[in-house]
Amino acid sequence: MSDSKYSVLFMRDDRDVTRYRVSPFWLKMFIFAQLFLLLCAAGGIYMGVRGLRINANLREANKDMEQRLVDAEVRLERLSNMEKILQSYDPAELQSLLAAATTEVERKPDQPEVDLNQIFTGVDTQQVGVENIQAKLAGRNVDVSFELNNLQAANKTVTGKADFSFVTKNGRTVPAKTNARDLVFQIQRFKRIQTTFSLPDGMEEKDIFGLRLVIKGNDGDVIFAETYPFYHILA
Repeated sequence: MSDSKYSVLFMRDDRDVTRYRVSPFWLKMFIFAQLFLLLCAAGGIYMGVRGLRINANLREANKDMEQRLVDAEVRLERLSNMEKILQSYDPAELQSLLAAATTEVERKPDQPEVDLNQIFTGVDTQQVGVENIQAKLAGRNVDVSFELNNLQAANKTVTGKADFSFVTKNGRTVPAKTNARDLVFQIQRFKRIQTTFSLPDGMEEKDIFGLRLVIKGNDGDVIFAETYPFYHILA
């Protein structure tokens, strides 16, 4: 019959029976609505999981891009530091160094070539900063002092060891016989480092082009390196 309806009874212990008459059309619409909501929920869950996966992939790609950008910035910073160093040198002194290095290589073909990259290329991992480096020459003793700053978070301690080498005018690098106790550090903010070492045997002040400072972390990796022309830091 066209006017037939469903009877829905609600029974409670403390009340009379309540009866509702529902048209088959509205009952079907209710069932369809529940199915539709179920499908929407399933679709929402699927899109949510898919969105999480896409977001995770984008985060990974972004992390890789950031790492590549950091590497590129480090390389650019090294090149910029090298350019600044070269610009700060006395052109005549630099020409003398290059000429002497070339002459040394030509005179001793069996000796390894002078690696100017090793002499001039700086390293700066932004863990420590070096400021106000000064050197004094007293006889054959070289007194060196500089300020070492912790560039990490305030609650993170940086430990490591600094070391010096002489860079001669003929392009050689000669390690300085330093006192390790003076150059070992463990800092949270700032430390002024002072040390004294002697000129190597057979080396005079006129033979020195500069000092190369190399700082290594506890793991032995270089975290800072720079070459300082002697006439720039000599007090």
